[in-house]
Amino acid sequence: MKHLIYLFSISFLLGCKSHAEVNPKQINGYWEIKFVQQKNETFKSKQSKLLYDYYFMENNKGIYKKVVPQLDGSFQTSKSEITFEIIRENGTFLLQFTSPWSVWYKTIKHVDDQKLVLSHQDRTFHYKRPPNNKIILGDE
Repeated sequence: MKHLIYLFSISFLLGCKSHAEVNPKQINGYWEIKFVQQKNETFKSKQSKLLYDYYFMENNKGIYKKVVPQLDGSFQTSKSEITFEIIRENGTFLLQFTSPWSVWYKTIKHVDDQKLVLSHQDRTFHYKRPPNNKIILGDE
């Protein structure tokens, strides 16, 4: 009987292993920050004007920029952007950002059609997809 319980326990633990594979291509598009967690605290934006993060990637290289949603459902953005590259390291996907001033990394913890979770240092950023998808390029 002990052996049966032991085998059942091992089977259960192995069955609980996450089968969801991260697909970094799902990062493409617009993302609204729902909240940021740091040291067991949750922070929500108190800005009156929404800002979204926009990611576009092809062949594991891409761009990242901030965009502002407009009343007509479009987004306005400047031409400034930060480049990034997707790196797979020990089964984990990292975004390596490169700007003229710095290089930093964010780990993709989760991504699907509606949810994105990235971590950087001791912060975890939780995003959701906004309902709009048009873009208008604005002045810098």
